[in-house]
Amino acid sequence: MARRSVVKRRLSLLRGDGARFTPPLRDPLTGWTTLTTGIAICLFLYWRNHYTNLPMSFDEYNLLNTAMILWVPMVVLLVFLRREPADFGFAVGEGRTGLIIAFSAFLLFLPIIILFAPQPGAQSYYIPWLESSRAISSSFYTGAVLVGEHIDWSRLAYHELVMGFYMFGWEFFFRGFLLNGVRRIAPLWVAVLIQAALFTALHWSKPLSEVASSFPGAILMALLAIRCRSFIPCFILHYLISAGFDGAVLYYHFHH
Repeated sequence: MARRSVVKRRLSLLRGDGARFTPPLRDPLTGWTTLTTGIAICLFLYWRNHYTNLPMSFDEYNLLNTAMILWVPMVVLLVFLRREPADFGFAVGEGRTGLIIAFSAFLLFLPIIILFAPQPGAQSYYIPWLESSRAISSSFYTGAVLVGEHIDWSRLAYHELVMGFYMFGWEFFFRGFLLNGVRRIAPLWVAVLIQAALFTALHWSKPLSEVASSFPGAILMALLAIRCRSFIPCFILHYLISAGFDGAVLYYHFHH
């Protein structure tokens, strides 16, 4: 009977239902640990990604960043705090509602993707990024000139797969770990603003339009995570926007 009750509790947590399994609103240990850990991770990644002179390949960048935003917070939750990941949005939650909102928001966002993809800032940032994963390759050199540039579809699929892992960790970190951790020591609106500010800070080297939209975007993502009791819809939306933007950037690069 005890084992059955534990199984039922875990299933309820994964679904995100059952108010009696919601952790207390005030939990200073969890709140301060997630906040300090989150700030430390953001400071490290900002320093490593933007201020060191040690270049990273596409794979190295994604491995390091995903480890810091996914595995480090998960270890903190499971090993040090001994908290359920489902209490931090790692749950199905209101899955159908989340899917509808995510896909609807992506369709609404498509005109913005089409508008910004051909801009010089987007092209100068994302084309080298796609080249770094060899999603864009060149056939041969003619003297010192690289010719025969084309899309390597297998490498592009690899690029998007890796970015999927990265985006999953990204959303867990901001809309799961930080949002649901900080709200245990502060009002919900403060938790929303803190995760949005740190989210924006890690976008700082990207095109200006993306930096400018990251703060309101992070707030909307947090509201979606709160509404659906899960960061999964945020991941789906963020990944669709990322992959859609890659596709639009490639289209304009090769057709204009």
